[in-house]
Amino acid sequence: MKKNENDSSKLQWTLFVIVIPFIFTVTFITVILTVAGVDVAGKMKEAISHLPGTADHTSVQEKKSSKNADASPAAELEEENKFQKTTIEKQLQEISALENDADLKVREIQQLSQEVKSLKEQLLGSENKEKEGKDIAKLYEKMSSKKAAEIIPFLSDEEALLILTSIKDDQLIAVLEKMSAEDAAKYTKMLAES
Repeated sequence: MKKNENDSSKLQWTLFVIVIPFIFTVTFITVILTVAGVDVAGKMKEAISHLPGTADHTSVQEKKSSKNADASPAAELEEENKFQKTTIEKQLQEISALENDADLKVREIQQLSQEVKSLKEQLLGSENKEKEGKDIAKLYEKMSSKKAAEIIPFLSDEEALLILTSIKDDQLIAVLEKMSAEDAAKYTKMLAES
């Protein structure tokens, strides 16, 4: 019995003094190295693969795990790629819409600029016509009323109206008296409407 007790005490001593501290030390070092950024599992696989009889087993497992690992990042990359493509498409649509809006605004600005330009020309034209009409009206004021009454019916209605509204009232009455009854009625009606 003493021999059994001796064997069990040697086993206990080996377990408590050598095995448990060894396991504790290996675990402690593994944790420290993992925290430090060292791939302990990869290094262990590499070390085990160099042992005789384990190289084939570990290479099959590595191939399986690498396929799983590759599939996961590939799927993630594909999903992110799809997301980015849809984002780009949306942004391109927004850019296209904004460009269309900008084109419409440019056309509208050009149209308004043309309108402003034409209105300025009309204003200048009407001012020039008025000025010319007043200058011509001065000529007609100096002219005899008989001569003016003979000339005015040959002018356009617009020119005639401009001249008749620009001359003095006394001169206007004298010119209308010297005109034919039809012409006098026509120009009197035009004067009343203006």
